[in-house]
Amino acid sequence: MIAATLSLPVSGCGSASGDGLNRKAVSGRVTVDGTPLAKGVIAFEPAEGSSGGVPAGGVVIDGAYSIDATSGPTPGKYKVSIRSAPTVASPAEKAAPGAPPRRTKGEADSIPAKYNTASELTAEVAASGATSADFALVTK
Repeated sequence: MIAATLSLPVSGCGSASGDGLNRKAVSGRVTVDGTPLAKGVIAFEPAEGSSGGVPAGGVVIDGAYSIDATSGPTPGKYKVSIRSAPTVASPAEKAAPGAPPRRTKGEADSIPAKYNTASELTAEVAASGATSADFALVTK
């Protein structure tokens, strides 16, 4: 079962990013079979058929993620993908600072494809305030 919980606290409008886009902060929790995801990444991509959305992403650590308004998505509907951190880092490929290491070729993600490469997860980023979106992933 896929669960996404959205709540919308009230805060000011405008662009905190300085790029003229109405970016919003997004944060929440990610659990896998009831346990917080130790390390991973989360990405928000504009949903098919939506217009004007801006992709954004962040790092999940101990089940929590937070994308601030300076780099967050703009209001709208998003397809969400979540990947776990690899168990073995590839020394040949370095990840961006703060991001989990990249997988070695052929290393499978411990999170099923229905949550990443073939994601069924969605979220709506509100036009006002910050968005909280929690994802309870089930692998069993």
